[in-house]
Amino acid sequence: MKREVFEKMIDKLFPEQKIEVVSYEILEKNKLNENNEWILDTPAVFVDIRCSDFDNKGLYLTEYFTNFTGYEFAINKV
Repeated sequence: MKREVFEKMIDKLFPEQKIEVVSYEILEKNKLNENNEWILDTPAVFVDIRCSDFDNKGLYLTEYFTNFTGYEFAINKV
């Protein structure tokens, strides 16, 4: 998922929250299949955000976007 798409989702889903994406990194993941071969898995997305509303915003958004998109997210508030 591209950073621009993620930022648009944040803006549309949480317009009143004033969330700023500080950093965004995508890391490829692999998994072992039934033939003991390593294959590409869905990537992991690491995001740092700035938000003044409440302290656990990153934890809430991590779970929300992981469930919503199927990608593994790790969102931290900085």
